[in-house]
Amino acid sequence: MIKESKLYKVLRYIFLAAACIFVIVPMIPLIFMAFKTGAEYSSTDVLTPPKNWLNMYNFIYAVRVGGLGKALFNTVIILGISLSLQILFTTMVSYILHRFTFKGRKVIMSLFTLTMFIPVVTTQTVVFQIIYKLRLVNTMAGVILLYSGVGIIGIYIMFNLLDSISRELDQSALIDGAGYFTIYRRIILPLLKPACTTLLILNGIGYYNDFYIPNLYLRKDVRTFTVALYQFFGNMSTPFEIVSAAILLGIIPIGIVYIFLQKYIYYGLAGAIKS
Repeated sequence: MIKESKLYKVLRYIFLAAACIFVIVPMIPLIFMAFKTGAEYSSTDVLTPPKNWLNMYNFIYAVRVGGLGKALFNTVIILGISLSLQILFTTMVSYILHRFTFKGRKVIMSLFTLTMFIPVVTTQTVVFQIIYKLRLVNTMAGVILLYSGVGIIGIYIMFNLLDSISRELDQSALIDGAGYFTIYRRIILPLLKPACTTLLILNGIGYYNDFYIPNLYLRKDVRTFTVALYQFFGNMSTPFEIVSAAILLGIIPIGIVYIFLQKYIYYGLAGAIKS
């Protein structure tokens, strides 16, 4: 085991402390402004704490008038369905490509890999026409369909863990009379939980923050949180203390998810890297 020098330890903690400061400091004025009244915001400095920490007017206004409550509900529905479908499809595709040898397998893998080098924006004209022909424009089903696709990153994450799962488990189950779907459902899928957690985290955060697809495919009365927040922020007549409350409302769900899933986040990412 390599011993760390005292200088290295000091520099490491200085770097970590600086990183924490850069993350936390911008949040402090945002939190202060979210609880201030309009008069306080115009007459005090951004680093001055609010007089009343129980002032919920800005949050109530953002939820009711800005429609952030309904937008957040729409986001939860879209993410819940699309991520469940994506994890199901990704694990199935990865299991087939990893465990079976058949004609066209390399071609399929090459096509999945090729998608990494094609900018999403360049394909949106064709994709939009397909979604329009399916009559899914201005519906949550259209966004769910786009989010549910299998990506090469998800396949690689599953492959890393599948490499550590012995093929003898499959063979033993086949000898016992189990079918391939039973093997997938009872053996492979439970063992892929760390990889599924990793995929859930990476794509969940990405879809939650995504603005382009929901703004393009959803109508005004069915908006996700990011679209509603952007239109809310873009209104020049909206006081900034209410905008701060709206931004803080968008951060809270991610914070709650992290608090409850931090153990799974750590082990999921660590498991994917080690495998």
